[in-house]
Amino acid sequence: MKLSRFILPLLLCLLTGGLSACGPDASELNTSGLEKLKQKDLDGAFEDFSKSIEKDPSFPEAYLNRGFVYGNRGELQDALADFNKAIELDSNYIEAYFNRGFIYGYFEEYKKSDADFSKVIEMNPGDSEAFINRALIRSRMGDSEGEIDDLKQAALLGDPGAQHWLKEHNVSWE
Repeated sequence: MKLSRFILPLLLCLLTGGLSACGPDASELNTSGLEKLKQKDLDGAFEDFSKSIEKDPSFPEAYLNRGFVYGNRGELQDALADFNKAIELDSNYIEAYFNRGFIYGYFEEYKKSDADFSKVIEMNPGDSEAFINRALIRSRMGDSEGEIDDLKQAALLGDPGAQHWLKEHNVSWE
């Protein structure tokens, strides 16, 4: 009797789509990973994002989120690979460009970082954080004019840090 309670649901699962249909789908695993990430359970989040990718290798959000976990673990090459995959799957994935821009900046690949933050700005011209980050990259590249232009734009968008820096350096943006 107890065995039939196990076998009947298993048979139903197999008949309606296989064992993979019996468990959570890629989106549910991704959501579970995000919840674990909020609880600072990096290992649990990583496991859920990886399972999400196994279920659906064409799900860019799972790559972005696993890349974020890799980044928090200091595994930046792996983070970069996941951000690249997310962009390969969705060339308009703004968050993947933003995060990849950080990684490129860390690796001192400033031209690539600048290109990624420029792409974010192209897709969302109201993103003051992208202007701030591109300003920092341009500063490291020795492009003072580009740095100031980006800080001015961030200030116009209401970024208090950019406004403060420009005031401190007597640069008008209004």
